[in-house]
Amino acid sequence: MPAVNATSPTSAALPGALPAGLESVTGATGQLSTSAVSAPVGAQAGSFGSQLAGQVDSLQAMQGERDTLTLQAVTGDLEDIHEATIAAAEASATMDLMVAMRNSGLQAFNELMRIQA
Repeated sequence: MPAVNATSPTSAALPGALPAGLESVTGATGQLSTSAVSAPVGAQAGSFGSQLAGQVDSLQAMQGERDTLTLQAVTGDLEDIHEATIAAAEASATMDLMVAMRNSGLQAFNELMRIQA
């Protein structure tokens, strides 16, 4: 693999544009350094299943907060009604995202089953 340096056409076309986690393209010897590249964030955080479970827990917490703030708004204990509105919108948007992800996963699974048949 050829070394990438400051005078290569690639770096000249994109000055200052380095991918995330890459501090420098070349080391002192002019060779590509792999020590500046960090592992992807997802690889450090755990498996897909554990991340998905964490997101479901987060959604449940948002819905619980929404319910609490809605109850406070209805009983008159909430000073700022905007808090309840924002919490409801966040919970709704997160639920819509989770449903879309589920639908995409089911579509992919069904397509794989169709291909195997």
